[in-house]
Amino acid sequence: MSVRIQLDNPHSFYTNLDYISGRVILSLTHDETISAIVVKLEGESGTILMRPSPRQHPELYTRREQRRDQRQGIAMENHKILYRLSQVFPSSVVNAQRSAGAYTLGASTYEYPFRFKIPINNSCHDPRTQQMVGGGFAGLGLSGLAQMQYIHVKKTLPPSLTGFPGEAEIRYYIKVTVQRPSLFKENRRASTGFKFLPIEPPRPAPTTNEVFARRPYDFQSVQAYRRKSSVFSKKSAPLSDTAPKGEVDARLPSPAILTCNDPLPLRILVRKTRESAEQVLLTSVHAELWGYTDVRAQDVTRTEKSNWPILNLNSLSIPVGKPGDALGTETIVNKELWDRIPLPNTIAPSFETCNLARRYELEIRVGLGYGVREEIQPQTIVLPLNFKVDIYSGIKPPEALLSAMATSHPPVPTRPTAPPMDPAYPPQLGTPAAAQVEDAPPSYEDAMAEDITPADGPRREYSGVTDENAPGLDEKGPSGSAPRYEDISKGG
Repeated sequence: MSVRIQLDNPHSFYTNLDYISGRVILSLTHDETISAIVVKLEGESGTILMRPSPRQHPELYTRREQRRDQRQGIAMENHKILYRLSQVFPSSVVNAQRSAGAYTLGASTYEYPFRFKIPINNSCHDPRTQQMVGGGFAGLGLSGLAQMQYIHVKKTLPPSLTGFPGEAEIRYYIKVTVQRPSLFKENRRASTGFKFLPIEPPRPAPTTNEVFARRPYDFQSVQAYRRKSSVFSKKSAPLSDTAPKGEVDARLPSPAILTCNDPLPLRILVRKTRESAEQVLLTSVHAELWGYTDVRAQDVTRTEKSNWPILNLNSLSIPVGKPGDALGTETIVNKELWDRIPLPNTIAPSFETCNLARRYELEIRVGLGYGVREEIQPQTIVLPLNFKVDIYSGIKPPEALLSAMATSHPPVPTRPTAPPMDPAYPPQLGTPAAAQVEDAPPSYEDAMAEDITPADGPRREYSGVTDENAPGLDEKGPSGSAPRYEDISKGG
């Protein structure tokens, strides 16, 4: 027996409201007894972190916790952020022999179509999803109990994400299970991964407002700067006694939103604040994006820092303004230096989910000098300018969804005050206490999106996952390759 999944018209990546369809291809070389074939649409957000060693941080632990930590030095979380089921066999019409809830299929090749619609929000917060994931006795197996004890948030599904081997990842799959009733024959399984990039949230109406970062510059006068001379050096032009002084602004549209695979919507302005006969020159422009990934696994947190160079221009000698400009004159640097350079396609949009979050900062460094163009400037200054930015995927939501959100104003449900809860004994489903800790019902966005067609428009490239079919965290051993904190401290 062999089973595999064949997707119809595979996309480079999928997004919210997309339909993902395909066929389960089951090949039998002899008669087999099968009870059911179930296809799952799954998304997982997994994290694994090492707890700090109590030997190095005894002040953080009681004696009881130190003994427990020696046994449980690994903190793990695996959220089923997406979970949908579809039973493709048996169907209403089955051409097979039935016996005690099972069916005997003859040797042949069988195909069973499936189709899912990807929702907008994650589903791990939903008790119904927890019950489906759990299985086991009364619908609550070990996985379901683990989901109940995790801290959940209700957010838009996050993008596929790798880059932190053995520590954190977000993956999406189509999985199939061929269930066999015999205790001596294991179920057959197959899976295929796919990349996911979410639609962007509704953008605010465009305005002329801008956010800015500003730094002053003040060059030293020529008397304060003594230049080294050489018999081989070219005689430089004389400089005035008054060096330039001013301010540099870097500006982004407000709110500060960047778009995947788009150039920076950046403006750089140089303002004159002191009279000087010298020419100010732009000598360098650098842009770098810093990403901060907040990783949480139970009571352990860690922030991973990544960076992407966007722009690296050196050895420039571009005049900025004119020496005769009046005080307060603002000169805009030509944006053609950067307006054709898109963000790398490995950058994921900003997101937040139960155990992972990604946020960004943009650093702009502007280098200035003064003097005569094409000559060595007596002094150069590099000014760092920083922004906190959000990054959107660039996949616009359907107009029908935006219109429905604008016209719908569902009442906000009131939630009763929950009594103190011991995390070791969470309320069980179906009990009165469970109603006090359950999250709100599925959002009205998901309810409205049921009849809305997928997003239509250009989709940018995304390569946030190196291999969507690579082994997951739970397939790399109990601890993956999560860094140990004692190893970090030894390394300096």
